[in-house]
Amino acid sequence: MVFELDELMSKAISHALHAGVSFAEARGEDTAKGYIEAVNEEIRTVTQIHNIGIGVRVFHGKGTGFSFTSVLEEKEVLLAVDTAVKIAKASTRRTLVSFKLAEVKPIEETRTTKVSRHPMEVSLEEKKNLCVRQCQTARAVNKQIANTSSMFGEYHGTLSYVNSEGTKVSYEPLLIGLRCTCVAKKASVIVDAWDDHGGSVGLDTFEDEEHSPETIAGNAAGWALEKLKAKVAPTGNFDAFIDPSLAGVLAHESFGHLSEADLTTNSAFNGKLNQIVASEGVYMTDDGTMPGNLGTSRYDDEGTPSSRVAIIKGSVLTELLTNREYAAKTGLRPTGNARAESYLYPPIIRMRNTFFERGDAEPSELFEGIDFGYYCADFRGGQAQTNASFQVGLQEVYEIVNGKLGRPVTDLSISGIATDSLMKIEMISKKEFPFELGRCGKGQEAFVSSGGPDVRFAKGGITFGGKT
Repeated sequence: MVFELDELMSKAISHALHAGVSFAEARGEDTAKGYIEAVNEEIRTVTQIHNIGIGVRVFHGKGTGFSFTSVLEEKEVLLAVDTAVKIAKASTRRTLVSFKLAEVKPIEETRTTKVSRHPMEVSLEEKKNLCVRQCQTARAVNKQIANTSSMFGEYHGTLSYVNSEGTKVSYEPLLIGLRCTCVAKKASVIVDAWDDHGGSVGLDTFEDEEHSPETIAGNAAGWALEKLKAKVAPTGNFDAFIDPSLAGVLAHESFGHLSEADLTTNSAFNGKLNQIVASEGVYMTDDGTMPGNLGTSRYDDEGTPSSRVAIIKGSVLTELLTNREYAAKTGLRPTGNARAESYLYPPIIRMRNTFFERGDAEPSELFEGIDFGYYCADFRGGQAQTNASFQVGLQEVYEIVNGKLGRPVTDLSISGIATDSLMKIEMISKKEFPFELGRCGKGQEAFVSSGGPDVRFAKGGITFGGKT
């Protein structure tokens, strides 16, 4: 099937050039997604989706056009090209500025993915068993665990890209994930918590004790039970000490989106390149080359090699995330951040693996000198706006009293203005940190990872409010 896709994509490029376009590209996809869900040890859902097709984008004059087909016949592929050309020609009459693409050296390469226990090599029954084991483990922790659910997901196949400049690449994406969610109940109090693990790895990752189904389920159950003990906490401005999972959320939601070049022009980062935007010693990175992470790939969806982007370096905004179009507009380098949910969509600028770099503080130092504040140990979703405002719900929070960890609290969320919060960072831990798994929306869905070490914000950097 890959050979057929490549042949049809090459014909699409030739047909587009014959129609007089200045640039043409075709993205082919032959991938599979699978989901398994268990609730209280019972398998409730098994879903398998096969995506196959070709998307075509062309540039003509000042216009651009995009079309696609899921029918792998030459007639239908060429019809999709004709449609894209018609759209480009129609739009050129209404567009004031010509589309330009930053130069990228043409590449020809085919990459395969080899891991131990690829999901295609593991039986459906074994994958179901991962979910059942999680439910069994969580329910056995305590009778107060009222409900458990587990979900396993996988994504793999082949993605191909060809353009009229001579680039022709093909690679095999691979993503897996396993999550357990627990609901705990005590009298009228009902709480929930979750934990997960995954990445661009094989299923042997779940054989490690640290990431076994039982460990993940035990973490989720333990956090849910801990929340039953939590008390409602005061809201307002306090010193804040956040753990790696929440640091990752802030890196992605609150600061990362501001650095996406198509959003930067309307965001609080506009005009701030090469200016100080954070406290001394703050480094933030987006990296599409990190082995095993959810946002990693050899190339982006414009055939540009992935790279490491130093967004904030030593408190200075040094780079933005770009695709070829915005690299040309801004004069910055193409960073390989063009991503599309599937062949059904044209690529747009997206994050990949976004994180704060490690600092130089010992973890224990982050508690010192805090009379009262909060240690934020886990999150439950977040959102941000281009005006730099953000809000994130908290799953696990503890008081800090006189520099020591105190009681668990509940019903809290954090909010703030990202550009102000960056300037309120006081300390960053030197310890290693894990990456969180996530899916980001921006009109299209993209798998991403985020992370960071423990980070301490001075009072006023983060506002604590009611739960969201």
